[in-house]
Amino acid sequence: MNLKTALITLYLILVTAAVGLTQDSTCSQLGVWVWHIEQTGMTHAQLAINLSNRDVQRVYVKVADGTNNPSSWPEVVDQQLVSDYKSQDLSIWGWSYNYPTSDFTRQADALYQAAATGYDGFVVDVEMEFDNNPQALDALFSAFYEAKLRAIADGHATMDFQLYCTTWGNPKDHLFSISSIDPYVDGFMPQTYVEFWGPSFVSDITFWIEEGDKEYAELGATKPIHHIVSTVTEVMTADHINEFISASGPETSIWRVPGSSVPFTVWEDWNGIDWNFNFCTPTSTADNFDTDFKLVAYPNPTSSILNLTKEVEGFNISDVTGQIVLSSNISTDFIDISTLQDGIYVLRVDQVLHPIMIMKH
Repeated sequence: MNLKTALITLYLILVTAAVGLTQDSTCSQLGVWVWHIEQTGMTHAQLAINLSNRDVQRVYVKVADGTNNPSSWPEVVDQQLVSDYKSQDLSIWGWSYNYPTSDFTRQADALYQAAATGYDGFVVDVEMEFDNNPQALDALFSAFYEAKLRAIADGHATMDFQLYCTTWGNPKDHLFSISSIDPYVDGFMPQTYVEFWGPSFVSDITFWIEEGDKEYAELGATKPIHHIVSTVTEVMTADHINEFISASGPETSIWRVPGSSVPFTVWEDWNGIDWNFNFCTPTSTADNFDTDFKLVAYPNPTSSILNLTKEVEGFNISDVTGQIVLSSNISTDFIDISTLQDGIYVLRVDQVLHPIMIMKH
């Protein structure tokens, strides 16, 4: 990795010992998913205007499938596409479908390219191929996490660039290792497709969202949870979707923009969605995680002493290759980092990751 020599990011991942980060509940980031733009009957520029007029805030565009191949998914390097959405004040994230049988580093390169193109965040979609396969999940998300660090170090992204994961709405039924993903991501996006699960699920949407939150937490999720609702079959009315959004929170998203297998009449259902739902106060289970555990490192920037808001029972700092460069098993509320070279590092304390950015100069 080529590291900058001027003002370099010392990127610290603090692992703390409690349950969960709170999501940002400073109003709406409601989003929609785009798969094949040609199936929508619109260009990206036209779709951006359509979504902006509805007060959609975020769009997720597919940019890769397995090992990244820009010839089959040119969206990953399409700066005009990114500009089309941003010109309408939409946040644009890339997403990829991923596999355990392909080279993980090559798959993760899609994130690096997306960041360089101007995307605001990235979502990794993992499903049945990873059932009961925690080792592959760890390897895949470790690669994506390192790609994110490289993008930050090379100036393609800032600390605001987030990495999410979408997978099952019912991971227990799939023997899916949420705990293998949790250290590397900033949030989870369960596919809580109640319209496919049956009428009893549609009739009690809030309950099943809360049950989903609990299941993720039981499997080791400590990061915010933002559910995805499906409107593919027209089972979900506008009232159903509004209940789903109210229960899930400000980063709820809808699979997917009408076209092909999604009837164009779904647009009529979307007309009844409250895209301006007031999320300025917490509304969902995912919003209300206990955040007393949160560990903060300061000052920022720093060139010597890194203070901690809580005393920790030892720590270790490693570089992005995983090599430990500084460690201690002594209780402390500060760390002397003056001996570290400029670069990107990972600080581990206990068991839960929390990102902090320190500028070392």
